[in-house]
Amino acid sequence: MFARMATRRSQARRAARVLHQQPKQVASEELRILISRLEDLIQRLGSAAEPEVSRLRRQAETALASARAAIAERGVQLGDQVRDIAAQGQEYARRRPVASASLVALGLLAIGVLASRALTGDDDR
Repeated sequence: MFARMATRRSQARRAARVLHQQPKQVASEELRILISRLEDLIQRLGSAAEPEVSRLRRQAETALASARAAIAERGVQLGDQVRDIAAQGQEYARRRPVASASLVALGLLAIGVLASRALTGDDDR
């Protein structure tokens, strides 16, 4: 019994770690699974003749269409936001070239320190 609980806890920790590290990929995969299941449900309900089942099928199709539209709209919004942020970054770099170069150098230094710690195994765990 305790072995199962420990396994469940370690699985939960692992899942939480993946969710924390890659939230966009996890959400995208969950949406893909949901849409796939809805499409499967709609296909299975397609041949039913009962009025209640037909009504439920139409509702599922409507929900699926609105979910797809919302996802597409959100993707367009994110693309616009990324373009705006990139334009702001370019404007900042044009106005303050020394500060921009300093920030880039600081970022590269941080990446170098983290990479060297990862290669040498210098963890604080």
